[in-house]
Amino acid sequence: MPFNVDFNWASQAIIETVAVPFPSLETPPGVVVADPPIPQLESKRSGPVTVTMFGNGRWNRDTSYRFNAGCNDDRGVAAKVDDVEELSLAEAERLEEWFRKRYPGSKPNVLKTGGKWNFTLVRNGAVFNFHVSARGSHG
Repeated sequence: MPFNVDFNWASQAIIETVAVPFPSLETPPGVVVADPPIPQLESKRSGPVTVTMFGNGRWNRDTSYRFNAGCNDDRGVAAKVDDVEELSLAEAERLEEWFRKRYPGSKPNVLKTGGKWNFTLVRNGAVFNFHVSARGSHG
């Protein structure tokens, strides 16, 4: 079931969930932080869910390792499985521009399939994938 979020909620959720697998991307200039090792999972398995104030995510492994993330539907409370946050098309486009500017060195991309948008980064051989639904988007 979809739930509404705005740019501020979604961008903060991205910042928080990127910092879980890749804290080096969210540290101030001049501060050196090593990214933790990618957890070793059996094929087609998932790690535990990490919940932040605005977002949540977990490691998954299929043909590659990826950290799948999304927004919480309430502060500190992960959305139910298959519930997805929904932004207006204008807010989703604003989020895309912000995302590409914030992470230029990590191959930022936004994959759009109809109203489903996946914000992706590549780092240390793994993928960060943040999903949203964009109201009014048809691909």
